[in-house]
Amino acid sequence: MASLVRRRWLAAMLVAGGAWLWWSSLPRTAEELFRDRCRRCHNLPDMSRYRSDEMAGIVRMMRERNGADGVIDETEAKNIVEYLEGLESR
Repeated sequence: MASLVRRRWLAAMLVAGGAWLWWSSLPRTAEELFRDRCRRCHNLPDMSRYRSDEMAGIVRMMRERNGADGVIDETEAKNIVEYLEGLESR
């Protein structure tokens, strides 16, 4: 009986540990989201060469024409655009 309890406890700890590792690797900020999602398909461009009013169009084009809709969902796209638009003011 004690052996079964130990095995179940170990299994629960492995599941919890795996969930924690997955959760801790998620992007926490819009900058991390931009870096993580965009790097999956290409090197990160120098965004300073674009104006803030171009950012939404760039992200939309990546999702619609370049297949990034499988990597970046609608909410993430909005967060990335907001982050990129804010770069110009820094």
